[in-house]
Order: sequence, then C-alpha cells, then structure tokens
Amino acid sequence: MKHIFMMHDTKRHHDLEGVIHDIMQEYVYEIVYTTSMQDSQKYIQNCLEPSRFYAVGGDGTINGLLQALVHSDHELVILPFGTGNDFCRTLTKEKNIRQLLIQSLKQESQKVDTIQINDRYYLNSACFGLDSIIANKVHDIPDIPFVPESQSYIISIFKQVFRYDNHHVKIVSDGKCLYDNQTILCTLNNAQYYGGGFQITPQAHIQDGYMDICVVDRVPKIKIPYLVTYLLSHQLHRRHEVHYYKVKEATVYCHYSCNIDGEEYKADSYHFQVCPQSLNLVLYKKS
Repeated sequence: MKHIFMMHDTKRHHDLEGVIHDIMQEYVYEIVYTTSMQDSQKYIQNCLEPSRFYAVGGDGTINGLLQALVHSDHELVILPFGTGNDFCRTLTKEKNIRQLLIQSLKQESQKVDTIQINDRYYLNSACFGLDSIIANKVHDIPDIPFVPESQSYIISIFKQVFRYDNHHVKIVSDGKCLYDNQTILCTLNNAQYYGGGFQITPQAHIQDGYMDICVVDRVPKIKIPYLVTYLLSHQLHRRHEVHYYKVKEATVYCHYSCNIDGEEYKADSYHFQVCPQSLNLVLYKKS
C-alpha cells in the first residue's frame, strides 16, 4: 500500500518533510503539496489503488479530505498540525508528530463512523449557538505576541460571550421533538472534543453507530463563564440547563449557520445521519 502525505504549500509543512523522509525510508510514499482543498480532493478521487492518506493539519483539513475518503477503500491517518486538533484528542494524548507517525505504521486501519449533514460529511463535531460563533470567528483573532495559537479559542470565547444573542434551536429525531428552545450551546458530535480541547461529549464513541448531542439552555450571559468552569472540570452533566441525547439521526432547525469541524456551514435546515463504519481510520493506541 502506498503512503501519501497531503500537505499545505506552506513553510511550516515544508519544514516537516525531513521527519517524513527519515521515518518513511523503507516504505513507498509520496508527499503531495496542494494549494486548495478542491485539488486535494481531486487527487484522492483520481487515486485508483487503495492507499493510506495522511491528513497533516487540523480538523478543517481532516474534514476537507474526508469528503473524498468516506465510503472508499482508502485509509486515513491523522497527524495533528492545526489550531485545535480536537478530533485527534479522542484518539490519543500524544502530540508529537514523529511519535504518532511511527506508531501509525504499526497499526491496521479500523472501520469508524462518520456523520452526514445534508450533502456533507464530518468526523468530529457540528455545533450551533455561541460555540459555533466562537469557532467561526476564531481565525479572525489577530496574532498576539507570546500567546500560543492553540489559545485562540479561549480569546475568542471572551470576545464573543457578551456579544452573543441567543439562538433558537429545534431538534427532531425519529419523528419526536427532542428540544425546542433558546440555547447558548448545541453540538452534535461523533467524537468527544471540540473548541480547542473541551470534552463536551465524554460518552461519544466513533464506532458505536450513534451521534451524541449536547444542548445547553439559555442562561444570563454573566453565568456563561460559570458554566465553562463546569465544562473544564468535567461536571457539565450535573447542571439542570444541560441536556444530552444519543441518536442515529436528527434534524436541526436554526436560522443561523453552524460550524462543522472548524468550517462555517449555512443551510435552511440541517439533517444529520450517522454513517456506520464508513471510513477506514488508523486508530492510535491510547496513551
């Protein structure tokens, strides 16, 4: 099987080449630089023999490549090299790309679930409400000296909290209305983490055939940082404003855009459907 590294044409990614060449000497491999996600998807679609593709980047990069990899015979390896790297947090605590690449070469791929939203797929998280606004605006935060890029989400939270107008969300699943109210947070997850490391759906599992929904009722804005402390301490489920659901399909009605794996997405309504065992993913050993 050929190993193909999908890279952005940036200095940061070019600097990673040495690590790849060092580790992959005994394997058939290729490094592909593209300037757009459309080009990356087209490259994968034109690859006729089953190959192992390495997504070098964050959740947005994974999401873009996923559109061409889902329901195919190709395999996916995730090498976290982005801002939040939330999906990879579900797979492993290891952050060193060299160590992850070495480890991946010892692992077989496994079938995992994806979620289809209208005509797109995602692997990690889709969110509405305040968390969607934060995720959509995170890249608008200018570079701040001495502030790591990974902390952009925290800065975005404090910037957006007191600007936020509550969104109305209605969720229907299997003909039953699960939720119909004003909310500050609504996320439909395949995996556990989002927003730069918040474990919002700790019971989620990427091989169980279900999506995990977390919805938080509208609260006074002054209480939002207080709820964040519950989230950070893994106690959010204790709050009466918080609701969890585990379903196979759902339709969300919301007049605002959502955020899918770090990318903004707008539709009149949003239909979610779990696609069981639809992706060949290399899973790391739990560290």
